[in-house]
Amino acid sequence: MKARLTERETNDLLLRLEERMYGRRFNSMQLAQKAGVPLDAVNRVENQLPVPDPQARDRIARTLGVSPELLARISGLEEMSNDELNQLHACLRSTGGETPPACEQIGLQPLRERS
Repeated sequence: MKARLTERETNDLLLRLEERMYGRRFNSMQLAQKAGVPLDAVNRVENQLPVPDPQARDRIARTLGVSPELLARISGLEEMSNDELNQLHACLRSTGGETPPACEQIGLQPLRERS
């Protein structure tokens, strides 16, 4: 079954992605600064609204360590299957240094590529 995530689920996943990439959570302004995008672009992702500038969307995705396609599903713009959501949660729970292939398949970037 596929469904769109709720705004609460979106924001919880965004925080968990920040922790995965940087070991801490950011507020919206900090995430915008880290991604080099306007605050409005981050707010649009958090509020499940499309980001009109594809470059800003891609920068946010890269900053969070996900593909633009996975960001679209996390931000509720596209449907996500229950299996994919469960896999994402499992990937975010893993603590090892390597990103398992199943996590990369759903759109998580390997941690070794983060900047």
